[in-house]
Amino acid sequence: MKTRNIILTILAAVLIAVPGSTLAQSGPGYGPGGSGYGPPGGQTRGSAGGEGEGILRSFEHALPQLAERLELSDEQVAQIQAILDKARPEIEKYAELRRKRREAYRAANNDPTVFDEVAFRSHAAYQDADQVELMVVVGTAKAEIFQVLTPEQLEHFEEMRADSGKRSFRRGGGRRSTD
Repeated sequence: MKTRNIILTILAAVLIAVPGSTLAQSGPGYGPGGSGYGPPGGQTRGSAGGEGEGILRSFEHALPQLAERLELSDEQVAQIQAILDKARPEIEKYAELRRKRREAYRAANNDPTVFDEVAFRSHAAYQDADQVELMVVVGTAKAEIFQVLTPEQLEHFEEMRADSGKRSFRRGGGRRSTD
């Protein structure tokens, strides 16, 4: 009986995990360049859909509203746009590298009944390394952007970020209160 329960538990875990992991991977037809989620060729939010490209698109899309809310000067908007333009080639380079490596791994390991642990570990290590580089480029750009803001604008931005987090929390994005 114990063996049967263990097998059923493992099977249930696999059946739950596989569809979720499949959805988590970028697939053809969605997002920028045909990868990610969202409307085909459309905007993505954060780093999930566009392998970093979505981060730039989200920020560029929000820049006019941020400029208004933070009362950015035309010079500040131009400086921020220049920072984004400077970061774009590096972000696109790592996003493309990740996409190509993922495609190569899938092409070489297309038999779902066989698991090559060595190939998987190698693929994961490259993906991790590329993700770190992508995060460094994005982090550098964000720091440069924040340097363009005045102390008052930076303070207001942090208030906006905190308010946004509170709204997310109220929508169920955070832990529930036990009160």
